[in-house]
Amino acid sequence: MADVRDIFESDELHHAVKAIENLIRKGNLVRGAPDQKAFRELALGNRFHASEILRIILAEHPVYPGLREVLAAGFVGWVLFPDLKEIRNVLMIQEVLWHLDGAERKAGLLTEKLSIERDIVARYVVTSFDFLKEIYSEFGGYEAFTRINNIETMNSIISVEKKTVETTVRALLYLHHEADLYRDPEYDFAPSLNRAVTIFAHLKRAPEAFTYKDHFVSRSLLHRRWSETKQTLALVYAASTIKVGRTSLLQIILNLQFSYSAHFKFLQVWVGRARYVSDHVFSKMGDWELQMETEKLLPEIQPLPFKAAALPLLETKILTSQFRKKFKNSSSN
Repeated sequence: MADVRDIFESDELHHAVKAIENLIRKGNLVRGAPDQKAFRELALGNRFHASEILRIILAEHPVYPGLREVLAAGFVGWVLFPDLKEIRNVLMIQEVLWHLDGAERKAGLLTEKLSIERDIVARYVVTSFDFLKEIYSEFGGYEAFTRINNIETMNSIISVEKKTVETTVRALLYLHHEADLYRDPEYDFAPSLNRAVTIFAHLKRAPEAFTYKDHFVSRSLLHRRWSETKQTLALVYAASTIKVGRTSLLQIILNLQFSYSAHFKFLQVWVGRARYVSDHVFSKMGDWELQMETEKLLPEIQPLPFKAAALPLLETKILTSQFRKKFKNSSSN
């Protein structure tokens, strides 16, 4: 067998490379833009560049095949847990595997006999060399897929936090209703997390038919989630309001079932509603840091108004009673 170094220097290999490059050009295949930040810088460094990543995900045309899909997987992982790099990396690696598998299917490698032609098409045309260089190799190639935590492990991590996420969503629903009611600062309490916490406190004292611990976490856990994930609160709440079949976009994300190909049609609505939460709810709370963090993430997104979901009668009564400044109302009569 010839020495590998001799093969690298051979005319045959040089001709083969030129032929593949000509094939890519002839097919007018999408290639990475020269001014585009590398995938490693966008998604694998100490900072996850969420705003730039969102712009790529929402763009009409892909930078190169597979990039939007992998970045979208990382983005939804970041939305759930901005500080847990491991979760978004597992989701992105899973999407890498799906992209590679899809490329082999398109090239017929799973139904036809292996051939050099099919392997070239699968690897360099459908998968794309940019994907292999920018994403697959940056994760460490095949070795990365042998040592990552599986989806079942990630599910166990997320299941511990599910109720905290759902409690946060409920608090934001209360705030949405309060923002709708808020008219006059002299007669109305402004929406605030403390007012939402007050509603939870009243629910704790509700009739036995309402089992508080089955629905919500403690005040301290809610405050922890709120303070640690300020930049994604609007997105989490907005995802809970979008119906996907019989469930919500948030439940799909929490169940690690999100994929760009299946759910991209909901993305514009998702980010538009999140921007509306910032403009309509956060602005009335007077929490400028919360509003600034959201708008920094969604700088060019147009707000998309939507109605707050109806509350059960018990929660409606508590919210209404806690929202109005009764002493002001009585003094005006």
